[in-house]
Amino acid sequence: MSEATLAGTLYAVLYATAIFVVPPLLIATIIAFVVGLFQAVTQIQEQTLPQTVKMLAVGLLMLMFGGALAGPLYATADTIFSNFASYASH
Repeated sequence: MSEATLAGTLYAVLYATAIFVVPPLLIATIIAFVVGLFQAVTQIQEQTLPQTVKMLAVGLLMLMFGGALAGPLYATADTIFSNFASYASH
């Protein structure tokens, strides 16, 4: 396998993984900020509240959009496995 092919394949995998991972991370970060702000204003000292809300929000996001988010990652993996013989022959 040439270095250019390897670099292109790794870039495709990292890009597809970022598409899958970034939306849940953004949702979790926004939820953590809002819940933390709410806790600071109301002086609620419950430690499990932010984690529970984040888990529910990310779980709901994955239920609603998990298939669409995983599509590019699945397509990239399918391309890699389909072209595996050509990678080995170079």
